[in-house]
Amino acid sequence: MHDTIASLGEFGLIRELFLPLQFGEGLGEFDCGIGDDAAVLTIPRTQQLLTTVDTLVEGIHFGSDADPFLLGQKALRVNLADIAAMGGVPHWYLLSLALPASTPLFWARRLAEGLAEDGQRYRLSLVGGDTVASRSGSITITITLFGLVGQQRAVLRSTAQLGDRLLVSGSIGDSALGLACRLGRIVSPQQQDDIDYLTRRHDLPEPRLELAQMLQDSSLLHAAIDISDGLIADLGHLCNQSRLGAQLHVDHIPLSAAAKRLYERDGSALEPLLWSGGEDYELLLSVSPGALEMVGHAAQRCQVTVTDIGVVVQDPGIAYYRAGQPMAPLSHTGWTHF
Repeated sequence: MHDTIASLGEFGLIRELFLPLQFGEGLGEFDCGIGDDAAVLTIPRTQQLLTTVDTLVEGIHFGSDADPFLLGQKALRVNLADIAAMGGVPHWYLLSLALPASTPLFWARRLAEGLAEDGQRYRLSLVGGDTVASRSGSITITITLFGLVGQQRAVLRSTAQLGDRLLVSGSIGDSALGLACRLGRIVSPQQQDDIDYLTRRHDLPEPRLELAQMLQDSSLLHAAIDISDGLIADLGHLCNQSRLGAQLHVDHIPLSAAAKRLYERDGSALEPLLWSGGEDYELLLSVSPGALEMVGHAAQRCQVTVTDIGVVVQDPGIAYYRAGQPMAPLSHTGWTHF
């Protein structure tokens, strides 16, 4: 009976839990995957390779009581949001794990099941990785994701144009509010359904792949970025890369019904979380004003909302507006690790 990953061993763990994740109907083609020194991937000559990497660390990104099934899904989805922002199609991933030897085998199995479910959902193949012992006692999950995009078709942060409208998909701030609820910083026992919704949004982001691919295929995007560090911070990244600025209408920022109810109760105290809390993994899009109607139709087909929150301007930095009037900027603009 294997109770921990140490009792199964590194190669037993790979063979039992992770080797099956490279196979599946309709997944990305590869000539060599798990079991050799490196994966050999098939890249069509009309495509370019996209690659991104994200790490989840116990004690920073998740608690010791986190559901490993959801962790597996989230670890994939935060990377998928990056591929979506580039207008790409995801295909393959590498998985690196640092695990204490005492990690229950049940925990690792649930992680693999979460990876398997979303691997099938998003048509992904696991093609390699690494598994090492964690001497610190904490768990680290690192995923490197590869995708494809047509030659010279990748959507960048650096190509926003003066006068572009700034759109966001979905709703903003749910993840940060969900984390605050989980940590006991927001307590609203009369609205448990709202707390459940917000914590779910924190645990399980929705990468907007279909929308991004549709907009990329239609050449409707000038620039894009996924919102991981917070709306304000990532808008700043897009503006800096494009060497332009933005006017942001904060009262246009879309909130979910659950977030609106908390905002109506706690008001401006929640604004730093809503705008700067991070881990939304929605898309911030820079599009020509003439493309707004077509973008709206594409979003409807994908059953995703998009909301106009501002405009790209010449002057650097972000100018904040509420009800059409200038307002002071936030003192806290987003997540930083250091």
